[in-house]
Amino acid sequence: MGRRRNIHRATGCPAAAVVLGRTTSPTSRRKPMSTLAARPDARPATGRAVALAGVLVVTMIGTTLPTSLYATYEERLGFGVATVGVVFATYAVGVIAALLVTGRWSDALGRRPVLAGGLLVAVLSDVVFLLADSVPLLLVGRVLSGVSAGVFVGTASVFVVETARGALGGRASDLAAAANMGGLGLGPLVSAALVTWAPGPLHTSYVVHLGLAALGLLVVGLSAETSPRTRGASLAPLRPSLPPEVRPVFPRFAILAFASFMVFGLYTALVPTIASQVLDVTAPLAVAAIVAIAFGGSILSHQLTHHLAERPATVLAVGLLVVGMALLAVGLLAGATWCVVLAGLLGGSGQGIAFARGLRAVGQASPPEQRAAVTSTYFVVAYVAISLPVVAAGYAVAGWGVRPAGTGFAVVVAVLAAVAGALTVRQVPASRGM
Repeated sequence: MGRRRNIHRATGCPAAAVVLGRTTSPTSRRKPMSTLAARPDARPATGRAVALAGVLVVTMIGTTLPTSLYATYEERLGFGVATVGVVFATYAVGVIAALLVTGRWSDALGRRPVLAGGLLVAVLSDVVFLLADSVPLLLVGRVLSGVSAGVFVGTASVFVVETARGALGGRASDLAAAANMGGLGLGPLVSAALVTWAPGPLHTSYVVHLGLAALGLLVVGLSAETSPRTRGASLAPLRPSLPPEVRPVFPRFAILAFASFMVFGLYTALVPTIASQVLDVTAPLAVAAIVAIAFGGSILSHQLTHHLAERPATVLAVGLLVVGMALLAVGLLAGATWCVVLAGLLGGSGQGIAFARGLRAVGQASPPEQRAAVTSTYFVVAYVAISLPVVAAGYAVAGWGVRPAGTGFAVVVAVLAAVAGALTVRQVPASRGM
């Protein structure tokens, strides 16, 4: 039991256990468990793990539901694209705060209470959005949405792997990763479908999510605890840090993570504006599909390239990001929808490889007792990247127009990715990276 708790302390942040699961999860460290487990238990364990992954999907759907509603909010509340960027970015504030404050809680309190708390915060976020008739309420709703994700996703990822009890092998980590990114990609599609075919466009999406969250609470309540409450365990906030062992590798992965998360920030927050003003695409489902394709690329790339060593994986990620941003610039200047769509697919694919590889590398380089703090630092970099640059892009769009601002954004991402690639080529020998 002690080893299992140490695993989550080493991966106390969203998706850390997902990426490191192949080397640090209970299923990989305690392989005999999977071979000794009775065959009749494998199917129920798989079903329980899939059900918990479904709850993770529900939670992440809630975080991106507003994407397809921003245009309606702009019209009803009378604000512009700069305010959209600010509203979107407040989500990252909630995630970072929850990451740092609650990173240790599930080791001390158990997985189920923390997951239930995260879902309750998501419910509160839905209620605030249902009542939102002003920008301040939208900001409160987004912060709460971020808190729910920060509290929920790391613990849920660990809980999925632990609940599988080896029945899925290394695929339990992949299941949690796919649930995380899949939920993010489904959010805009769900709200777009409801905006298109259901009444009350600013309310129906949140009512539906409230129902899904209630089902999620039921699933969590019926799940078996895998990390019982520990008396006297620390609930102190995690403190981001960089021990000497990590400093040689952290800069290149942090730069690449920053660049790749800028892509997600742009597509999630500003693609509705790009679609309407540049591409003449206004149908909510079409706009949501552009966003979802980027997240789909992230999922597929992680699944298809996990066997690659660091150097070729990083070079591939850099190449996808640079080419994707070049296509984005062309799409903006030429008004070519297919370029913007393909740019999202390639950029999302580069993000999936870059983020997963970086999280694994910084985790493996960290001393076990400091791994959670290092992972926190990595996540802070990532979530800053989907907040501050998006705010800047929103104001740039308002001041200069969509095409110049979007092109400049694409150039910054490509330059940052190229810098990370150059650092990797210089610091990682070809013999080690193949």
